[in-house]
Amino acid sequence: MDEMVLKVQQWANKTYTGRNGYIKINEDGQTGWGTIRALIRGLQLEIGIPDPTGSFGPATTDACPTLSSNSDYTNGSISNQIRILQGAMYCKGYNPTGFTGIYGDGTKAAIARFQKDAGLRNVDGVASPMIIKALLNMDAFINVGDDKIRTIQQNLNRDYYQLLFKPLGLIPCDGRYARSTNKALIYALQSEQGSGSPDGSFGSTTKSLCPTLNVGSTKTKFVAIIQYALYLNNYDPGRFDGIYDEGVKSAVRNFQSFTKLTADGVAGKQTWASLLVSTGDNTRKGTACDCITTITPARAQTLKQNGYTAVGRYLTEVKIPKKIKPGELDTIFAAGLRVFPICQSAGNSLSYFTPEQGSNDARTGLVAANGFGFEKGTVIYFAVDYDAVDEEVTSHILPYFQALSNKMVALGSMYKIGVYGPRNICSRVSQAGYAVNSFVSDMSTGFSGNLGYNLPINWAFDQISTIFIGSGEGAIEIDNNIMSGRDLGVSKVSTPIELALDDVELPTEYKDLVMKEASDKVDELLTTIQRAKSVRTPQEAAQIVISLDEYITEQSRRFSIRKALIQSVLLRELSTEGQDDTVSDALVISYYAYKNSFEFWDNLPPITKAFTPAPTLPAFARPDASTGIGQIFASTAIDSINYAISEGLITGNPYDYEKWKEVEYIWNKLHNDKQFSIETCALVLIRAANLIGLPSKHYGYSGTEIKDIITRYNGKGEEALAYSDVVYQFYPILEKYNKLAREKN
Repeated sequence: MDEMVLKVQQWANKTYTGRNGYIKINEDGQTGWGTIRALIRGLQLEIGIPDPTGSFGPATTDACPTLSSNSDYTNGSISNQIRILQGAMYCKGYNPTGFTGIYGDGTKAAIARFQKDAGLRNVDGVASPMIIKALLNMDAFINVGDDKIRTIQQNLNRDYYQLLFKPLGLIPCDGRYARSTNKALIYALQSEQGSGSPDGSFGSTTKSLCPTLNVGSTKTKFVAIIQYALYLNNYDPGRFDGIYDEGVKSAVRNFQSFTKLTADGVAGKQTWASLLVSTGDNTRKGTACDCITTITPARAQTLKQNGYTAVGRYLTEVKIPKKIKPGELDTIFAAGLRVFPICQSAGNSLSYFTPEQGSNDARTGLVAANGFGFEKGTVIYFAVDYDAVDEEVTSHILPYFQALSNKMVALGSMYKIGVYGPRNICSRVSQAGYAVNSFVSDMSTGFSGNLGYNLPINWAFDQISTIFIGSGEGAIEIDNNIMSGRDLGVSKVSTPIELALDDVELPTEYKDLVMKEASDKVDELLTTIQRAKSVRTPQEAAQIVISLDEYITEQSRRFSIRKALIQSVLLRELSTEGQDDTVSDALVISYYAYKNSFEFWDNLPPITKAFTPAPTLPAFARPDASTGIGQIFASTAIDSINYAISEGLITGNPYDYEKWKEVEYIWNKLHNDKQFSIETCALVLIRAANLIGLPSKHYGYSGTEIKDIITRYNGKGEEALAYSDVVYQFYPILEKYNKLAREKN
């Protein structure tokens, strides 16, 4: 909590609550949009805006006053305006040395510091409407990123502030490349071109007026803009001095090479376009394309005659009939074209992107690609076909691709993963290690994920325009793509192979057979002691396992671990559960009853506590014991759950075994919740595989590796080896019927 921000919030609520349009805010001392919008509403009420919105739009800009040390703070409204200014400064991190409503030396000095941070030449301490607007938002003007990017931002404010004021305001000077910096660059370019109505959009007129720059150019202001744009695109020209020297030429050449322009070091119209707008020159002819239309022999010839070498086609469809048709691949290959596969069932809204959907799409893409005969190592491009903002990339897109990647690995890593989407999505998914190539939807120039973001370093295809080519039977609409050469597409397919697919629920006709064979094996392997102590027969144990088949299948598919592995462990534990386990459970229950009663006693008022004896720990009480249908310790569960969270297998916050309430919660869940125990059993088996150094290809384990996993599930040493000697004998019986179910499905 910031005390001055709290004071500002309290004043705003006290002054404006009940007035038209004002929304009372939380008084928590934390800067945020709620506080900023409240201050804007307050300003709007003071300057006569009839319907205050909390948004600093054109009407507020036009009516906004200039505040300075000459302002008449004896006027109540002016004094309130100064307080709003001072409040905004506190929220922004600038100390006016008082929340007084008086424009004193402290306020003037703080405004001067802000003007300097914003890059302005005139550091006079006067709060013009432009300054007030810049303070009443959440933009940062201190460096939290790259020093040179901050210099670019300050220079743009310095040289073009009058142009930028109404459309953009002062742009942030935080050292981070974003859409406002990109827009400001285009405004600056249009200003230097002499545009009478600059709009910050790089259209055909702006492109046509771009000068061609080379070494020795005297158009220093244009050169400076090129230097800024190069640096923002990760090609450092060396300095920002408006001189087109060999360093600038080298940076231009390298950028041109990266974007597949003619690499001559001369900044012409196409180079300007590629630096400033995601499509680059959208009239540029690509050599790759993608389409939803079936490629017939006539259309294939149209593509070939127009210089295309690769075409993206869909593996799946939902409502639109767009997937590859029988015989279509042969047609494409016969024309000398190559194919790159795209997997998109929907992917056009935030709600689609969940870890569960990621796993499903990996499975769907794998089966479809293999069905068409795409060979091992082919890149499948999974689509994000909407403008996800950065926080949505974090909350939804990355977990989706993490689950997709995990599932693809678990299914044998037959295909590589590519990502289709805006620049930011492609870059972040690739940087996280979930995609090898990017197929960039750059023709969506207004997407927040394109504007102000660089072309991903692993781009394979850059989608820049939709065009019609050909005529008659050869006419076709395509998305025109620039191709980097990272992925040329494939020129042939082969016969589909047998896949290691997920388990499915057991058909009814298999269930009795499984129960009989499994229970007979249990009956054969039980020791005399185990048989004597067990609370249920082998048949009853097998019946429980089969009755839980739906949920065991769900967890098997979720974590890509064979059902038979989970079933084998559960079968053994259910067959050998005895009265000694009940006693152990009772000792744990008594321990946490004591911990809770002691906590209650410890929180009693002192006078009551003095006359109330403290609870005593029962004899033999213990904080942990194996429990539930998987006979799992809370400590083991917590370790496995935390590992699964770290690997992205599940979401949530990790648990701390040192906190008894968290241990109690997990132990009780294991003890009472069969579904939780099944999920945890799967995670403990996955953690066991990790602890003995096995890869995450859970469907590809050999018999020896499966036995080693079962051993580690139980622990270490001779007892664990003896445990796996028994449990491993259940596995082939259960796997036999699960495999039959998979094949039947």
